[in-house]
Amino acid sequence: MPYLPLIFNYKPFYIQIGNDNAIDTSTQWGMIAKENPYVALPKPKEPYKNSWEDEDGDDEYNSVMKYEAFTFDVKFLIITKDTTAGAVTTKAVTILRNQMDSFFDTVKQGEFKIFDSYTGLGRQRVRYDGYKEDDFKERNGKARVEFTVTFKVNDPVTLMKMSGNSIVTV
Repeated sequence: MPYLPLIFNYKPFYIQIGNDNAIDTSTQWGMIAKENPYVALPKPKEPYKNSWEDEDGDDEYNSVMKYEAFTFDVKFLIITKDTTAGAVTTKAVTILRNQMDSFFDTVKQGEFKIFDSYTGLGRQRVRYDGYKEDDFKERNGKARVEFTVTFKVNDPVTLMKMSGNSIVTV
């Protein structure tokens, strides 16, 4: 179990692989979502069109709009501390590294679903798209890292919600 700082009324960020139960990033990996966007509406794709030289305007084929995939960033925080079990002490930085490795082992498997309890928004056909370390500190038996994970959403129109332990279509 990861070390978690006490945060009142924290609203978790969830990831779900396939039909497994949704995973709370804070309880599974000690990853607290600090900043996350409110990406509520997708950007429309440019519709197919003809611009006839002898007519005003464009002749657009937009009876059914299509939308662009999009990316968004979530800033996470992990705080760990040294642990002792019997005579074995595990350093905080080792625990932190193990938590991050476990997270990346999960998201590198391909597409998944996400749900953010804070914004109430969820998406499907999401994949890991990048990482940026923002800040790292280790001292006095504690380690902390802030980092940003970029996710790409390939289904920009289907909204998802939590239902029990699963992320499902709205």
